[in-house]
Amino acid sequence: MDLFDVPCSVYVDAHDNYGRYVDRETGEMIQQMTIREFCMTDRWKDVVNRLRSLIAQYGPKAKQTEEYKHTKEMLPGATLSGLFAIFEEQDERTGRTFYCSRRQTHLQQHTGFICIDIDRQDNQSLQSMNIVLRTLRHRPEVALCMKSCSGTGYFVLIPIAYPQYHKEQFAALMKEYAALGIVIDRKCGDVTRIRFASYDDNPYINIHALPYSGVELGQQMLAPRAAVYGQVERSEDDTIRKVERLVEKLEQYNIDIVSDYDTWIRVAMSLANLPPPYGKSFFHRVSRINTQKYNAAICEKKFDYNSNPQKISIAYFFARCKDHGVTLYN
Repeated sequence: MDLFDVPCSVYVDAHDNYGRYVDRETGEMIQQMTIREFCMTDRWKDVVNRLRSLIAQYGPKAKQTEEYKHTKEMLPGATLSGLFAIFEEQDERTGRTFYCSRRQTHLQQHTGFICIDIDRQDNQSLQSMNIVLRTLRHRPEVALCMKSCSGTGYFVLIPIAYPQYHKEQFAALMKEYAALGIVIDRKCGDVTRIRFASYDDNPYINIHALPYSGVELGQQMLAPRAAVYGQVERSEDDTIRKVERLVEKLEQYNIDIVSDYDTWIRVAMSLANLPPPYGKSFFHRVSRINTQKYNAAICEKKFDYNSNPQKISIAYFFARCKDHGVTLYN
């Protein structure tokens, strides 16, 4: 299946929780579209061009005008990270039947994508927004980058390795992109967030994008788990933090500790001692240091096939790092 041929739910606007978008030409109520149908089409071209002409005429203040608001109402929205359950529920006041939820508890299927917004307002330190596009064209995880409907920013689709950890992967993206000087709208961490339709006559498309495997291991996520261990000196969370620190050093100094196949497999077994998704995430990051050899799909399969923590302990990973002069104390 094509990377973008996955369904998402369609809505009238950012406040619609029931999926009531009706096509103005056909009168059809549209509840679902594939991401390709929603993003890669000229269906919304005329409306989008009208919005951009208003921005060109009035500047940022255009968004406060009634004409801009009325025009934008013609564009549907979609949850590009999720397909939500379809159900029937009758509104007692109007008698109408609604079909599509937008509650997180009604998430039927994750699309496998995180959609991020990069707005001009949040990135005023950049000399030009073209810097964003030039930077993202070299990012292996970027599958699609196109202008927002206003034309003043970009929205970006990124496939992720662990959809079940949507928020944690989004947090990692925010941190990594901040290091590149790019600020992401933090509201995009919500899987129910709606993205308005847009049009770009020259979008950046990469059908071979690699699933992003970064996972933020912040205190907020780890603290509840650590509390379970009470007074245990060496907790699972403590080990995760130490491995994370070593992986960061390997990445910082571009040190490849898995240059031969045998070591690579043993490191996979060693990191498999960590709970999901940490072991696999770290294995991808360690493997990705050698950009010429790294293949995300092969890496994924090898980790799953060799995940036998009974054979090799996590100490093997620490030992290989030490052999290359990388420790927690240097």
